[in-house]
Amino acid sequence: MGSHHSHECSPRNGISRNNSGGELSEKAQTSQPVDRLAKLLMQKTVEEDSVQGGITCDIFTRYVFSRYPDLSRRIFSLLANGAGMSPSARVITQANFRIQVDKLLSIISYEQQAQMYVSMYSTNREEISPDEFQSLLMVIYNISMDHYPEGPQSCRKIFNTIQAVVDSAFHKKSTLSVTYLAHWIQNHCPRLIVILHRYVIHVLSTAYRGIAETSEKATELELSTPVLEKTFLSASDKQPLLPVSQVWILSTTLPSVYTRPSHISPSVSNNGFNTQNFLSKILDLSCPSHWTLLYNSNQHGLSSNRFLHHVLSYKGPTLIFLRGEQDVEFCMAVSEEWHESHQYWGGEDSIIIQILPRYHVIEKGPKMIYLNFSIRGYPHGVRAGTDPRKPSVSINESFSQITYCGIPYTLFNVEVWGCGTPQNREVQLDIRKWEVKQAEKQRAVKMKSSDWIDHPDRYLLELAGRTNYSDSSH
Repeated sequence: MGSHHSHECSPRNGISRNNSGGELSEKAQTSQPVDRLAKLLMQKTVEEDSVQGGITCDIFTRYVFSRYPDLSRRIFSLLANGAGMSPSARVITQANFRIQVDKLLSIISYEQQAQMYVSMYSTNREEISPDEFQSLLMVIYNISMDHYPEGPQSCRKIFNTIQAVVDSAFHKKSTLSVTYLAHWIQNHCPRLIVILHRYVIHVLSTAYRGIAETSEKATELELSTPVLEKTFLSASDKQPLLPVSQVWILSTTLPSVYTRPSHISPSVSNNGFNTQNFLSKILDLSCPSHWTLLYNSNQHGLSSNRFLHHVLSYKGPTLIFLRGEQDVEFCMAVSEEWHESHQYWGGEDSIIIQILPRYHVIEKGPKMIYLNFSIRGYPHGVRAGTDPRKPSVSINESFSQITYCGIPYTLFNVEVWGCGTPQNREVQLDIRKWEVKQAEKQRAVKMKSSDWIDHPDRYLLELAGRTNYSDSSH
């Protein structure tokens, strides 16, 4: 497994330029800022470290990535190695610094990004341990959580979430090849490294402003990270119904139809560069703020009727969270409106993910969803998978059991979150109000004596002791 080791972007061989693939290219914005950054760091090195002819690691950390010193040292080592220097080198020349940073900023291939950062967190650049992968996950999580406009966020479930990712990738192995882990990330968390790389690009492109202004506040970055709505809080224990760390890791896996914010308000700076829009690209997927809770079985009751009542008529994409015994948890992402059918349905962006105890993508693709509680002659319940004869995940008709790969678990809780626009939710609520009014009209219709004879309400009243009626009472 992973016997072949790619060296195209290994720090040992420098950072190679690759202009294929990817979606972020800021070359027009980087050359001059990088040059200014290099000059300012050189000045600070002379003034504060009394070192001539280069930039020290300490100065780089102090003024560029001060919030994440371990990440800073690893990036500095990457730049030094790319310049052909020793991994332990503490000084890099101004010219080499500019060249290596420009190369780093030019990497827009997702495959290269994953290979580079996994290699950066490995000890020998060839293999990586579970602890080293955990360190990489934690720095990406911290970057995502630290840049909320309302202040840093935390999650008590973060270690469970990260451990599930590590366990899934390593399968109890002590090490993995860098190439294999980079490939695993691409398959199961394709936007994980993108978050980190965009953040690094932003810092390297803008850090010179804070140094030039010689102000502590100027070095702080204000990233446009969406804030989770207060509806994520439960009235009973004030804890998130859906842990923020799970939202974060899911956002590295889910297609953008589920994670893109419902609106972005860009602001253009004086120099014409759309700063807010650029910043929003860095972390806009790390914690979506537009998810709306449609159904929570702890509040609304665990049954198929309650599920259907709260989920049907919502015309946007949805996420269904299923939690069962032995702490198993799954997420079914459905890109189309839910409807009953005797056939499997669903768009290309449908995906099934196991969240706990191991985080990984189970299946993805079109026509994976099955929902039927009323059509006779066909199985009743909810199913998901590409093989109708052996669905990967299924819920029985009574909503008491979830089955994964043929193994049954008692179903404890179901949550459904809408990922569409606010209008999707408003339309669903309007439809519900209309249905209630129609039901009230049906109750108000006067009933004939002949209809009352076989009416089920008559039977219930007779059980309660009432047996005599007059025509006027109908």
